[in-house]
Amino acid sequence: MESVSVTGSIEEQPVVSFPSPLSAESIQSRVVIAGEGPVFTGRNLVEFEFAGYNGGNGQLIQQTTFDGTQTQTGAFGPGEVPNFCEALAGAKEGSRIVAIIPPDQAHSGEGVPALGVGAADSFIFVIDLKRVFLEKATGDSVAPEAGLPTVVTTPDGVPGVTIPKTPAPTELTVAQLIRGSGDLVEEGQLVTLHYSGFLWDGSEKFDSSWDSGQAVQFQMQDGALIEGFLSAVIGQPVGSQVIAVIPPALGYGDAGAGSIPPGATLVFVIDILGTNN
Repeated sequence: MESVSVTGSIEEQPVVSFPSPLSAESIQSRVVIAGEGPVFTGRNLVEFEFAGYNGGNGQLIQQTTFDGTQTQTGAFGPGEVPNFCEALAGAKEGSRIVAIIPPDQAHSGEGVPALGVGAADSFIFVIDLKRVFLEKATGDSVAPEAGLPTVVTTPDGVPGVTIPKTPAPTELTVAQLIRGSGDLVEEGQLVTLHYSGFLWDGSEKFDSSWDSGQAVQFQMQDGALIEGFLSAVIGQPVGSQVIAVIPPALGYGDAGAGSIPPGATLVFVIDILGTNN
């Protein structure tokens, strides 16, 4: 890694130089500028900017502007190619990282002909981690309210529910299970979250962001989501986990949607992971 020089400040395009061809037997990375925010674990949604180079010939392949106008959003999960998950492991929000990714971890040793990358070429990436969102709800546990479904989560945060054998509430019911300490969600914001949705009648799960392992982002505005979901999230502090029991009138009504039958009462468990102001 000592042979790769990276200069410049965060919010500025980096000046990068290295001898070519350059590769490594395994992923190597170095923190060029250390941030102080949340840590990337491989289970976070992140916002980032990058410059990518062909290690075989030193040519720039792709880059963003590093001025905030081309910020990317993504999740670098384990096993993905290029293997940014390992390259960024342990880095904090606000950091600039340089990484050498060998061919097998960069493009499965197949090259990228459209970009002029050969099968034996490595990738050299400079990545600015601008945001690292929470991976799951984090805060103080709140005693569950009587009459609501019981929620149990795995160590990774994936929720399951047990629905009480009682009639469903006829009005929207929202309760905190974990109280976060972040900013309150406001109407109109883009919110990053994990959620799982269940039917009150039978506890059947009909949708979950956890199934893909990637958090999602929704705009908190009318028409973007069902009314009950919006009401459950707006006004909650970031870091919270809430349970929402949504009657049909504030859900999908008499029409239903997909696997959700007409007139269904819905149960959502929602982890609020961050906002974009």
